[in-house]
Amino acid sequence: MFLIHGTYHFRPKRVAFRNDYCLPCARPRRSVQIRTFDAEHIFWIPLVPIGFRNRWYCTVCERQTDVNVRTRRGFKWAGLLILLMFCAAGWAAPMEAGSEVPIWLLRIGAPMGAALLIVHLFRTRGEPSRKEQLTSIPPATDMVCPFCEVDMMMISSKCSCPKCGIVRL
Repeated sequence: MFLIHGTYHFRPKRVAFRNDYCLPCARPRRSVQIRTFDAEHIFWIPLVPIGFRNRWYCTVCERQTDVNVRTRRGFKWAGLLILLMFCAAGWAAPMEAGSEVPIWLLRIGAPMGAALLIVHLFRTRGEPSRKEQLTSIPPATDMVCPFCEVDMMMISSKCSCPKCGIVRL
């Protein structure tokens, strides 16, 4: 049976903004914290309430700033092992009539892919962690709300907008 399920994000509201490092953009960006009420749905009917969630989104690419979109090095090493296994299987496979072309493609393509992946793995270095990237970013110092362009008010060591209620972090 085909089951359609997922998560609904009800009533999104901007809560805060800050200077952040966006992993999908790989650059320092402005991010905004969105608060939603989430509920799991089955066949478009919300059934299980999860509760309120806060997520940081980049204002440029509109994706979550802390979600890494690149392939991790461990997966690249696993891909290298799989390519090496394909290479061994290509040379161990017997030549039969009508299967020469796929076997020769496997014999030539798998070692070439493995060689290119080895070169890529040794040329690229590990990236700094998100914590290290965040330390180089100065905090936001805006005195005007970037969304409604109203002067921000200082309330108990936090700067917030009197019109939309967003907080500067």
